[in-house]
Amino acid sequence: MPYRSALERQRALADERAQGAGADRICSVEHPPTVTLGLNAPGDDILVDGAELARRGVEVVRSDRGGRATYHGPGQAIVYPIVKIDDLGLGARRWVSVLEDALRSVLTDFGIQARCRAGNPGLWVENAKIASIGLRVRRGVSYHGVSLNVGLDVSGFDCIVTCGVAGQSVTSIAAQTSSAPDVLDVRSRISRAIHDRIT
Repeated sequence: MPYRSALERQRALADERAQGAGADRICSVEHPPTVTLGLNAPGDDILVDGAELARRGVEVVRSDRGGRATYHGPGQAIVYPIVKIDDLGLGARRWVSVLEDALRSVLTDFGIQARCRAGNPGLWVENAKIASIGLRVRRGVSYHGVSLNVGLDVSGFDCIVTCGVAGQSVTSIAAQTSSAPDVLDVRSRISRAIHDRIT
């Protein structure tokens, strides 16, 4: 699903939830090659010019999530929980911890031990980032979410300053295990892991 379409759908669901209608939802997708810039991302987080992005078939979208620049593409499991965290008694920091714990449990299923870094949401395997988290909380409802590199060609990250960290190495499940599990299965595992932690 194109990133812009997913963002419009998330906003509609988040607005509905904030108005007291609907229910919490966990949505999962894959995106075509896309660089997204968070609210605080400067334009120079993109390291290549428009012609090079076009050659690679990469779209650039300014998003309303927190954080800086990240890359999405086929082979990446993306999960967007649309959750009224106020009803769960969770603040944004605690919600990030819940999401990190869910991702860590899924990676453990594949024999990968990942860790957090204080003040920098996401997960790392040694010095390489394997999962990212970017959120927006509006009227007590969180949207956007997590991305986990499964079989993603991580060279797309070469176009950007990843999450504001120059020279940040990026890895994937495939790079760590020499095989890429089914992305749909990984998306389902992440969704279940989040669900189990909030119900």
